[in-house]
Amino acid sequence: MATEVSKKKHPMIRSDIRFGSGMDVDSLRAMAEANPETFMDRCQEFIDKGELKWQDVRSLPRLFHALADVQVKAHFEFAGQTRAVMASAFPLLAGGMTIAGLNAEYETVPTIGQELVTEAEDSKKVSIYAATTSEDVQIDRVDESKDFPEIGAGEEKYEIRSLRNGRRLSITAETIEENNVAGIVDRINKLAQISSNWVEKQTLRRVCDIDGSATTPAEPYVLRPNGAGTPLYVTSAAVLTRCGASGNRKTNNALADHTDLEAARLLLTAMTDSLGERVYIPMSSCTLLVPDALLAEAMQILNSEMISGTLNEWSSWGPRGAFRPRLLSSPRLDDLSTTVWYLGDFAKQFVRKWKLNFEYVTLAGDTESFLRARIAFQARIAWDVEIGARDYVYVVQNLSATTAP
Repeated sequence: MATEVSKKKHPMIRSDIRFGSGMDVDSLRAMAEANPETFMDRCQEFIDKGELKWQDVRSLPRLFHALADVQVKAHFEFAGQTRAVMASAFPLLAGGMTIAGLNAEYETVPTIGQELVTEAEDSKKVSIYAATTSEDVQIDRVDESKDFPEIGAGEEKYEIRSLRNGRRLSITAETIEENNVAGIVDRINKLAQISSNWVEKQTLRRVCDIDGSATTPAEPYVLRPNGAGTPLYVTSAAVLTRCGASGNRKTNNALADHTDLEAARLLLTAMTDSLGERVYIPMSSCTLLVPDALLAEAMQILNSEMISGTLNEWSSWGPRGAFRPRLLSSPRLDDLSTTVWYLGDFAKQFVRKWKLNFEYVTLAGDTESFLRARIAFQARIAWDVEIGARDYVYVVQNLSATTAP
């Protein structure tokens, strides 16, 4: 009688924590002890490949006890100098996995702010951006043997300041003892969302100059010519002299049809440089920025081939029109205004200056924090960013009536 062999597989036996190609928690400790100089470099390779992440941890207590008492080399940068120190392997590894999780989650948060600015990095609290324009001479002919005239350079200086912000999270001994890996992952995700949302809200508020161009202007101003806070959106050229006579704010111009876009475009065509020459701002480089409340109307205008109510007349703002701009929208704009919209070349006008790009620091719980609150591990993310205007002629604000948002 033949014996039937069961085809059922044995349950897979897994280590408490496994990374990369078969590396478990014991392997991590052995690698840290054998190669303290290169331990974090090797771990970072796994982290960068996505083979070493918090979601892989099955036993947080085992990981903590395996690495907390092992000293490995780490490199820290401060004030432009890199220093090597010996530190516990656990917070270094946990920090590497945490920042990878932050980066991954940060990329999933939908934002439009980065589409409206030119990114820049400057370590100064106050940065000066000079809009340099050519200063020609009124000569249309240079005779033979005569020197060619030299042009000068007129400078308009715009100041962009800084704004420090950040958040901190702590992993307590209870979190480790309870093996609450899911809780750590959730808090990392929340930290990434919080930081991304703060920068996005700040960017949109500055681009719209909600404070500086309000009915009663106030700090913070996005426009600071020669350091003086100045309303960005105005209805005349009294102060912002290179605007056309009607300024860069169009009142009573609710977004209803193509004629409202045309009215905004005409304001852009009236802008001048320091020589009094008109600035050419092609619509192909422009963006139509609207709150979600106006998104359907904007899409209808930009997606209409023909002008509504007119027989056989193509729309210059439609899919095949010469004036069709890119459309951007966010419901976060509705918190500022549901009726105000903007048209222009935003990146030409706005700079998002990072004094401190997202900086991440980890620390094993010190004796005092552990004594007071049983904190075993701390992480901090900090950033210092401000948005400023380096000109005022590239974007037009449009109000449905006459009241500023």
